[in-house]
Amino acid sequence: MIDSALEIRELREPDGDGETRYEVYDSDTGTPLGVFDSYEDAQYEVESMKRSNHETWSKEKDADPGPE
Repeated sequence: MIDSALEIRELREPDGDGETRYEVYDSDTGTPLGVFDSYEDAQYEVESMKRSNHETWSKEKDADPGPE
């Protein structure tokens, strides 16, 4: 995952009556990575993913381990 490819996009109901939600999206792969109720939660997820990538690249412990 490329850090600069992570985006936070607003999601709104088509009729405009619902609350705004936020999607973390990887524009490099075209993959949605999660939907969050607040911008702050989405931003936290982006920072967590970036931190995990940097720790993996530097051979430190992975903050978000998954199947290898």
